[in-house]
Amino acid sequence: MKYIKLILVTIFLTFSTNVYSVGGLNIPKLPVPGLGGGGINMDQLTGKQSQLVKSMTGALLQLTKAQAKFLEALGEKEAAIAARMYVDALKKGEAIGKDDLEKALNQTEKSQEVINKKVLEVKVLDAKAKVIFASGLPPYGKGVSGLVSTGFQAQQTVSSLDLNPMIIAKIGSLLFIAKNTPGAITLFSNSTGTMMDFASTNEIDTKPLEEAKDAMGD
Repeated sequence: MKYIKLILVTIFLTFSTNVYSVGGLNIPKLPVPGLGGGGINMDQLTGKQSQLVKSMTGALLQLTKAQAKFLEALGEKEAAIAARMYVDALKKGEAIGKDDLEKALNQTEKSQEVINKKVLEVKVLDAKAKVIFASGLPPYGKGVSGLVSTGFQAQQTVSSLDLNPMIIAKIGSLLFIAKNTPGAITLFSNSTGTMMDFASTNEIDTKPLEEAKDAMGD
């Protein structure tokens, strides 16, 4: 939890200290020597944005693959199909736009909420379902780790900038990632413990889940 708390505290400071509002989003004005105002290298900044968008979509891709397996194992066929619909879009990597990124993140959170509910209802899987569920654990661990890393890097980047409307217009995806990853990380932090209990009950190897908890500092 220490990494999650650090991210949440930094995001709070970033979006609450010396802010102004653009389109309903509170934008920070936190100049850092060498980076603030006219000293910003836009090529470098947009390059960082592309890197983090690619990292975010990669994390969501892994999580979506995992969730499709979990939902299938838990008997949620329609939800599993809905999850798979986003896999091809996420494979576009850095080419994905902010709107698609937002839809994918929302779908990932929605799928996880369904999974959290079902593991409490189903409790015990049959042999075939155990194999399917277990196959989702490695990508789940990778996805959670990627989400934590991307969120932390995004908030660090945003907090280092003295933003103005021209810059904001060019880094919408970066701002989206910085603002929205903390909530997703909190969801998956809570989910991972529940899933570990479920996997243990069904005698499924929990190592990928333990690695996910380590990534979150739990």
